[in-house]
This record gives sequence, C-alpha cells and structure tokens, in this order.
Amino acid sequence: MEINLDMIQDYNEKMRESSLNRLIMNAMGRVDLNELAVNRDLIKSMDFCFSDELDVADEATAQQKVGVCWIFAAMNMLRYYTRRKLNVKSFEFSGPYLMFWDKFEKANYFLEKMVQFRDRSYHDRELRSYLDNPIPDGGDWYMFLNLVKKYGMVPASVMQHASYSKDSTLHNKVIASKLRQYAANIRQMAEEERPLEEIQHARTGYIEELYKIMVLCFGTPPQQFNWSYRNNDKEFFREKDITPHQFVEKYVSLDLDEYVCIWSSPMKDTPYHQTYSVEHTRRMVGGERHLALNLPFDQFKSYALKKLKNHEPVLFSCDVGRDSLRQEGLLLKGIYNYDLLFQTHVGLPQAQRLEMGETKMTHCMLIVGVDLDEEGNPVKWKVENSWGADVGKKGYFIMSDDWFDDNVYQLIVPKKYLGQQELSELEKEPNILPIWHPMY
Repeated sequence: MEINLDMIQDYNEKMRESSLNRLIMNAMGRVDLNELAVNRDLIKSMDFCFSDELDVADEATAQQKVGVCWIFAAMNMLRYYTRRKLNVKSFEFSGPYLMFWDKFEKANYFLEKMVQFRDRSYHDRELRSYLDNPIPDGGDWYMFLNLVKKYGMVPASVMQHASYSKDSTLHNKVIASKLRQYAANIRQMAEEERPLEEIQHARTGYIEELYKIMVLCFGTPPQQFNWSYRNNDKEFFREKDITPHQFVEKYVSLDLDEYVCIWSSPMKDTPYHQTYSVEHTRRMVGGERHLALNLPFDQFKSYALKKLKNHEPVLFSCDVGRDSLRQEGLLLKGIYNYDLLFQTHVGLPQAQRLEMGETKMTHCMLIVGVDLDEEGNPVKWKVENSWGADVGKKGYFIMSDDWFDDNVYQLIVPKKYLGQQELSELEKEPNILPIWHPMY
C-alpha cells in the first residue's frame, strides 16, 4: 500500500478532533516518555522487605561502564560463600583480573576463527559476526568457568581498576581495529596460498603483541601476591606468595563444575527437555562450550525457590531493560503504561518477543531473597545487581514475581537439584544453535 496525501489529511483531522490527543502530544513534547507512562500506584505497592533473605554484603559491587555483568554476578555468587568462610563483613573479588584474561582469551579466539574462516566470503554471516564485534564485553557462565579454572581469582585490592576496566568503549575500539588488521593479514596470506604453518607462525606473533597491549591497558596480572585481612572476631590473617589458583582452592568452597545452565525458552526451535549449545561461542581456545538444558517454566522457576530456601544465592540472566526503573531499583511488570498514552496495545507474547527480536538476555544478576505470601508463593524477589550502590537500595533491586515470569530466561544451578531425567538429558549430544540465536 502506498501512502498518499489524502490519507495524511484524514489522519490529521482525526488528531485535531481529539482533545486527549492534543493534551498527550503537548505533554510528550515537554516531559520524558517514561516519566509520563510510569505507573505510580505500582511503585507505591512495593516495599523493600522480604520474608526470606540471605546474609549479603551491605553494598552491591560496581562493574563500571563495562558490559561484564556476567563476571560480576558470578563473582558476587562466589563472594557470598567466601565472606562466610573468611568471617568478614565485606569482601570483593577483582573484576579487572578476570577482565584482563577474558579480553586476552577472546582476542586469541578471534584469531582462531579468522584462521578457520580464512577462505570464507566477506558476506558469510558467521565471519561477519566476528568482524563486526571482534572483542565483545559480554559472556556467559561457561566463559566465567573457563577463566577461573585456567587463571584463578584474586581479591579486589590485588588488581584494582584501570581506565579500561572502568569504561571499555575506547579501548575495545582500538583493540578491535588491531584484530581486524590481523584478520586482513591472515586472509591475504590465504589468498596468496601461504602454508597454514606460516599463517600460524604469524598468529603467534600477533598473540605476543596483544599481550603487550593488554598489559599496557590493565597492568600485569599477578602470578603470586600477598594479602591480609581481619575477620569479624578481630583476628588478623596474612597470606604470603599465594597464587590465584591457590586462593580459589582455599577460599571458594564450591565445585564450579557441578553448576549447569538451565533455560526456559518458549521458542518453537528450542523444544523443552533438550540440551543446546551455541556455535562458535567458547571464546577460549580449548575451553568448555556453552551448554544449556531447556525446561518448562514452572520447573525452571522452582529451582530458584529451592536454592533460596537452602540459603544459596541464584545466578540468573534476564532482559533487564524491560519494565525497569534503574534509579529506584525496581523491576516491575507494567511499570510503564504505554497503552494508556498511545491508546493502543503495545507488546507481544514472550515467545514472539524472542522470535521478533523484541527481547533477549541482556544482563546477569543474583537473587538473594524472596517475599512469600501466606501460601508460600513468591510475591517479589530481592536482587543483587552490579551497578554500584547509587541505584536501588545500596545496589539491591526489587523484582516482582510477574516480572520474573516475563523476563528471566536462564538460571545457573547445581546438578544436585536436578532429577535423573534432567541429568540424563544433559548427557545427550546438544542441538547446535547459530551464534545470532536470541537465547545467546
């Protein structure tokens, strides 16, 4: 259908006839859209009190202006146990330490893919996904697991924030340019039919240069360090010449290999009770691949409640930008009433939102509390974010139960919570999804 001027004139006449439309138009011209659409009655109905809460740190951590929520949320889960083991009120792991190794491993994985894809057309979708974003900030549980198993962890004071770990925008841009330069060299050598051994030799030089770049950006990650602390009983302790691996072994009392990724994806191409992996997403040469078991939502959600009742925090992934008030720390379904402003329904069912690109997993956080009604059903959940203490209540958020239902897609849970059927399903060969799939 072609738009014509008669149609436009008719539309304008209808707009002029409605005093409500004129009022809304004037308001929207002067006031932020979300401020007009916000449901203030819904905000007033939420209090920051929960029937079941974990003993967490007073303030949330801050990932700064870097998209590494997956690192910080996982570290927050581990620090819950480390704080108890140390018997201290406050403790943080170093985000910059793991960020250094994450960037270095992602750069190496990029080069691995450029060698693998060296004969593909520039229009190849998988190749383009890497060239468009050679060194992304984002990640998942298995990337975190790979990093900790290979490099260990250190306290925050041992490797502190540098400019790169506070805002990755410019540094990522420069390193991405360097990686594309390497990719062009690899493709040129392939066009000249240079032997693979020569290409790999050149790649070895690229890795050494990349390590230098990372050290210039972050500083040198420690291989050994000294660290001291005083616990809640005023007792003093000192560690001398401890390695990052030894620190994890001594102070992280979890078997990370026992944790698995659970999805609840209602999409047609991800049937329930099947296991999935996403192609080309290890992000570490030799690392474990991304793996997820997709389960019906009620079963999926039950694991979160079981973990909390067992005094365990819940690592989860969601679409944090939907129905959220960042400053107030509220995740409430229906917090914005766009239907009222625009006088038409705005929205899609969950499966169609995923399929149409309306939603995806954008953020990782930690559930550390729940408010149950008289019948034991969740009303709202307490969430530990990683956006610092200046938002929410010292960095902690309220998530309404219906927001959980509408926007949470992934949980990380120990195998002990799964039944024999689910454990058997995890052992099956996974279905392989493309790197651009909405559930990655």
